[in-house]
Amino acid sequence: MRPRAGGTSLCAMPIEAAFPQGTPIWADLQSADQPAACAYYRALFGWELPPGDPATGGYSLARLRGVAVGAIGPLPGPGAPTTWTVYFAVDDLEGAAAAVTANGGAVLLAPGEAVPGVRLAIVADPVGAVFGLWQSTERNTPWLRDEPGAVDWMELVALDPAVTFPFYERVLGVGVSEMRVGDEPYGLFDVGSTSVAGAYRSDGAEPAHWLLYFNVADLDAGIVRATELGGTLRTEPLQAPGVGRWAEIVDPQGAVFGMLEPEPEPV
Repeated sequence: MRPRAGGTSLCAMPIEAAFPQGTPIWADLQSADQPAACAYYRALFGWELPPGDPATGGYSLARLRGVAVGAIGPLPGPGAPTTWTVYFAVDDLEGAAAAVTANGGAVLLAPGEAVPGVRLAIVADPVGAVFGLWQSTERNTPWLRDEPGAVDWMELVALDPAVTFPFYERVLGVGVSEMRVGDEPYGLFDVGSTSVAGAYRSDGAEPAHWLLYFNVADLDAGIVRATELGGTLRTEPLQAPGVGRWAEIVDPQGAVFGMLEPEPEPV
């Protein structure tokens, strides 16, 4: 969910933007059935999804109105989970990867060039939540955000996310603040005065993970469409003042994502 209360300036990424260190810069899906996943998200969000390109490791670049919103690719190997991954911008990929291991995390995919101009690594924090590090060696390409059908928010879900805050401060250089959503504390990862991601406490019934939310204009209609296409409603819709309404969905291949209908901005 993307909180809007408490006087905090929150991430509202324009189509073309700089991505300072610690800012979410990309999201992609690794799926056990890439063609079926492409068909699902194409029908759900109206994405343009051409066939996978060997030059990009077989990934299909998803666009909305001609602007990139993410990518869908095959699983990297046997036994890998079908999952969405969020990537954070770093200025020094090797340095950030070294900081991951120095602060209790693990490097799952060593730093390397994914496509010309982009170097990345896949890592896990000390409680096992997986995310990506991304260093652009060329000008950043546009990424559509905060509009229906595009990524809106991402958050760390863990039994005690606060224990990981020093890790993220040291690896990504973010600040950490806190607000309340209803009666619950809600952590915020800050880049300067902008909160770029959140963290909330789970009940411990699932492994720690990063959850990606897509913006929708009408949550109820989005849930109907997501389930008609073969997805499953994972959580009933929730609502909070200053946030909006949200729910979690499992796509037909097993990847979990959220849909968020943001509360309108005050006039």
